[in-house]
Amino acid sequence: MASITTQFGTGGANLAPQDAQGAPSLATALRDIAADLAVLHAAIVGITAKLDADAGVTDTDYASTLDPIALVTVQG
Repeated sequence: MASITTQFGTGGANLAPQDAQGAPSLATALRDIAADLAVLHAAIVGITAKLDADAGVTDTDYASTLDPIALVTVQG
């Protein structure tokens, strides 16, 4: 997991390929962010599916109204 400090990118640090300017590199930070987004996306979809399956909840279709769109940023 990348730890992005307040100094990230200062003076070009962390912005060069292969961690040449520091760690984490920009690519590592972006991959970690994409992974975090995927986990959050899956959690939201799971919560709305559980709400829709719950008989005690009103007739609201939570999945159709609250599920986020498909992720555009993915980890590669």
